[in-house]
Amino acid sequence: MKTRFTYLSVCALSISLLTSCANSDYQNAMDKGIASLGEQNYHQASIYFEVASSEQENDKKANTYFKQASQMEEAINFYEHQEYLSALEVFEAVVNQDDGLQTVQSEAQKWKMTILEEQEELASTEEEIDTINHLISAKEYTSALEQLQLLNTKVESENTLTDYENELANLTEKISEALDELENANASSSTNTPEEKPVEPKEDPSEAEEEMTYDSYTNDRFGFTIEYPSNLILGSPPANGDGLNFYNDELEITASGSHNSLDESIETIYHQSINNIAVPIAYDRLADNWFVLSYVENGMIIYEKVFYGDDVFNRFIITYPENKQDVYGPVTTHISDTFVPSTR
Repeated sequence: MKTRFTYLSVCALSISLLTSCANSDYQNAMDKGIASLGEQNYHQASIYFEVASSEQENDKKANTYFKQASQMEEAINFYEHQEYLSALEVFEAVVNQDDGLQTVQSEAQKWKMTILEEQEELASTEEEIDTINHLISAKEYTSALEQLQLLNTKVESENTLTDYENELANLTEKISEALDELENANASSSTNTPEEKPVEPKEDPSEAEEEMTYDSYTNDRFGFTIEYPSNLILGSPPANGDGLNFYNDELEITASGSHNSLDESIETIYHQSINNIAVPIAYDRLADNWFVLSYVENGMIIYEKVFYGDDVFNRFIITYPENKQDVYGPVTTHISDTFVPSTR
């Protein structure tokens, strides 16, 4: 009888020790998980809570904390990959988690506010860039440069806006080039003799230019905008949507875009274009991301300008009779000054 009692006592003690050991492992994993949450190490926290859940199956607290930690890790990963809408949805789920830890919910709420503020900042920056582009299109280069300098200061002070640095650098270069063109054109008009004067259109508007009205065409596929005289006929748009041509009996304008599928440089395209011209070139200029060629062939003035982007090329070609320079030279200048190339 005594032996049987002793056996039962040993069994009870063993069960008690096993239970105590299991409880100890569970609590240890829970404590370490909560400590990891405090350090915002959500990946490690989820591992600890998963261990705790395996020690005590169907434990609501361990399962809830595991879900919170996993969702925080997922949301932050979305944010780091700039998938902001997905990040907001997951952070919102953490905030609304029943019986979740208040500290984690507060942290998720802070992330939500940060993303919303950044989105508002990005939208504001996009609006400012649009304003600068409109000023450039209107040839208000001084105002555009002032706005650009203010925006540069803002971008330099905000880490979330660093992706705009290249775009602002391109805008700065674009304005500088436009100002250089104006300066060179003014210098040429005052110093060139009739024999030296290039076919490059005149900067001073003629009476025909003052009377000319313009419409605007934007190509959605290749991201450029061109202004053209309102009295021109529009050609049939091509099936591939790469551009459009506008014409009357004397003047023809063709605007188009193409993918830079061969990863060619602006210098390569420039030299290829020159090699395809069989007559003397009256005017040419190569810049960092565009070039101009102007020449006379078979009694027609041909003016071509090509813009280079990371992914696409934009170009327009204007053709008109040589004896109509006074009429269409100012039109060409207007189109060149107001053309808005793609930012891609």
